[in-house]
Amino acid sequence: MEAALDGLVMWNDSVRVEDQSLVQCCYFRAVELLFDAEDSVRRSAVRAVGEWGQLLVALNPDKTKRDLSDALFVQLCIMVRDMDMETRIAAFNALGKILTASEDILLQTLSKKALAATKEKNYPGQYTAKVFKIPATAAAFTFVHGLEDEFYQVRRSACHALQMLTDLSAEFAGMVVPRLMDMLNDDSEVVRLQALQTLHHMAISDHLKVEESHLDLFFGALIDSNALIRSAARKTLQLTKLQKLAMFRSCIDNLIKNLDLYPQDEDIIFYALYKLGRMHGKFVISIIREVSQELEPSFDGKLNFNKARTAALLVLAISAPVSFEWQICSIPPQIFSYAVTMLGRLSCGLVDVMGQDTLLAYLSYCSRLTFDSTSKNYEGEVLDLHLKNNYIHLCEKSVEISSSFPELMAFNKVNPPPLQSHVEVTGCMEIVFQKVVNLWPLIQLGCINEVQQTLRGWKEELRIFSRDSRQAAGVLFFALKYLHVIKLLGKAWACTSQRNIWFNNMGVLENLLGKMERRLKEMLCRYVGLSSEGELHILELLLVTYTLKLSCGEIFCLQNYMNKLKFVLRRVECLSREGSIELSHFVTELQNLSRGIGDSEDGAIQKLDTLQNSLKLFSLKHFMLTGDLKYVDAEVEVSDNDFQNPFPFISGLPVGIPLNITLHNIAIETRLWVAITLGEKSTQFVFLDLHEFGGCNETRKFKFIAPFTRTPKVKHLLLKISIAMEYSSEDQHLIHHRKGPKHELIHLSEGKEVHLSMAVR
Repeated sequence: MEAALDGLVMWNDSVRVEDQSLVQCCYFRAVELLFDAEDSVRRSAVRAVGEWGQLLVALNPDKTKRDLSDALFVQLCIMVRDMDMETRIAAFNALGKILTASEDILLQTLSKKALAATKEKNYPGQYTAKVFKIPATAAAFTFVHGLEDEFYQVRRSACHALQMLTDLSAEFAGMVVPRLMDMLNDDSEVVRLQALQTLHHMAISDHLKVEESHLDLFFGALIDSNALIRSAARKTLQLTKLQKLAMFRSCIDNLIKNLDLYPQDEDIIFYALYKLGRMHGKFVISIIREVSQELEPSFDGKLNFNKARTAALLVLAISAPVSFEWQICSIPPQIFSYAVTMLGRLSCGLVDVMGQDTLLAYLSYCSRLTFDSTSKNYEGEVLDLHLKNNYIHLCEKSVEISSSFPELMAFNKVNPPPLQSHVEVTGCMEIVFQKVVNLWPLIQLGCINEVQQTLRGWKEELRIFSRDSRQAAGVLFFALKYLHVIKLLGKAWACTSQRNIWFNNMGVLENLLGKMERRLKEMLCRYVGLSSEGELHILELLLVTYTLKLSCGEIFCLQNYMNKLKFVLRRVECLSREGSIELSHFVTELQNLSRGIGDSEDGAIQKLDTLQNSLKLFSLKHFMLTGDLKYVDAEVEVSDNDFQNPFPFISGLPVGIPLNITLHNIAIETRLWVAITLGEKSTQFVFLDLHEFGGCNETRKFKFIAPFTRTPKVKHLLLKISIAMEYSSEDQHLIHHRKGPKHELIHLSEGKEVHLSMAVR
């Protein structure tokens, strides 16, 4: 029986099952075996219930998903009290994978008494061997039991489950914090480390609300005998939002004491001070003004910069807010000059934020700013003194940002003419591409607010300009997409300095990198006329995306992204040979690393630090626009169809959907598909053979009847239809569509809704 249950789990992992009745049968059979006499059978049943239960939830309509997910959640909660330790571990592991759960159920897991919101609720399932309804109160005290379990393995598993579930409810996350803080006193180092990892995840998700009473437990972790726990405590503390100046002062004092106790951790502590300061700009101003006399030379003119405390306070001062637009800073500018005298020591702690040359230029620049002694203007980590509703033109904003860092780069001294004076669209785009390069130092410094505001102003101007520029739509769309990629790159670059590569977080950074990968692939395949240099530029950004993903330590997808990186490197080498193009130091370093790693996954794991270091060689280059770009696009129209006028269908039989399709700039050899989506996961593909239709590559219009064969037994259907193009970006095939696309798909049109209604006989 154990082998059969394990087989069900493996089958679900390797094969896409869409038959709801089959899934339901497998799920409830696994539920029955939760009460088997054999420990090993119950253990396997828990894993099967978790896997097949989530699949059952996914296959049901949206309106029933929450109830089914709650039923699954409560069913698993019952098993955390099992007599077998490994079964309890499996139950918490399965709970940590639940994607949705009601807030009332989550709160019940932390309360011993039945909550009013759950007292009357019951769910389908099996409460005992003979009771087939589960009361919602069965979830009571689930995580309290887990966190107080006698075995450290169970306590660790409960902490890890909370790491995922705190994303589902802010109120639940707030109630979890005190429980996790108590776990920082656990006897097991493994449990203490996992508790800190969960708190770190909550901080990234902005769900960590720390009270003043919690700080002593944090400070205890800072002096733990285990170096990993100390490091995890610092990384969590540096992301924690503190509500009071007294709390911030206490954190700074304890980090400085930490520096005295563990001088070998100086670089890591400096980095934590900088990140904590960047999040609390107003508090930094107050602290630095209080201790400014400590940083001043003595009466004999000597600077007392040998103390660790002085160095730590200078790092904190570097994080103080400044305004590049108003040319003012919030602390005495001479403090930036004092920091220059300790450049080598300070730069070691800030290496993940900026290089030594960049830090020197930043300190030199800030030392010449005007000191603003009024603190009322400072809101947040960076000064935001821009006038509201002030319309800033593209070139005016470009000059402002360009002139902000004269030491960082050699700018063109000739100011470009205003955007409106350019008649040719490509000339205006060239201004944009030139000025984008100037944002790179700001991205490295972490000034993401300045970067985003600049990009936003450029986008607004481009959209206004595009209204009268239909003949150059390809270039304009490309420029807008490129600016969006730079915005994603800036935000991802900022996130990497906030993450430890050994923390497994499916959070903000993964989402940013996923979007960046999709946008870059669209730029490669949706624009006809891209030069070899332009393609190489986009491919290098794609390499940065994959390297950032790999350097974050996501081991479960390591081989997949290594394959993607190697494929792009092969394409880069081919373009370089064809056009005699010199490759950047970053790309060259990746080529050398790729050869050293080979096809071994172990080799890739060992090289993660080296991959991360290679990012220091990357710098944003000027994108050269040569010639016109044609935008690959598709439009789908469905005539005479809406909610009140649906197409008829008969359940179990195919139905034809009449489509009016328009294709722009699509070559006849392109593999196109009509994607017909029902719900979230069920998609049917119909191949479009362009040889059968008239027209030319520039514009091709035709009618097409798309057959939909998966008509279920329901009265009404809502389908979404779009046009997608195959993009051969890797050497692997998609496993989901054996009779459909063989490569990754790029969607060329938005999903068009089609309403169907069962025919009345």
